[in-house]
Amino acid sequence: TQQYLTDKTYCVMLTGGYKVYLNKQEADFLTENIETNKKVIKIGEKVFFADSVRFILPASEIEREDKIKKGEWQCENCKRWHPKNEECGCQGGKF
Repeated sequence: TQQYLTDKTYCVMLTGGYKVYLNKQEADFLTENIETNKKVIKIGEKVFFADSVRFILPASEIEREDKIKKGEWQCENCKRWHPKNEECGCQGGKF
């Protein structure tokens, strides 16, 4: 499991590829307001236009996709991430 130094564990992907990170309460609030057809949603100092929100996902899913785009790969045995072309030394999950 990943440990986070922040409570901003959800990523909102906006039009143009912009990312905004929110905590669970903020992400739930944004989702609820989009589902009730609010067009403009204010969360703290952030203002969201509902039609600019593409998706809201746990940040861990976004981080995984970002690593793959950078060429990193995850060992199926030990689940550690490695740079492109680096071999894992786990020997099938055993160190």
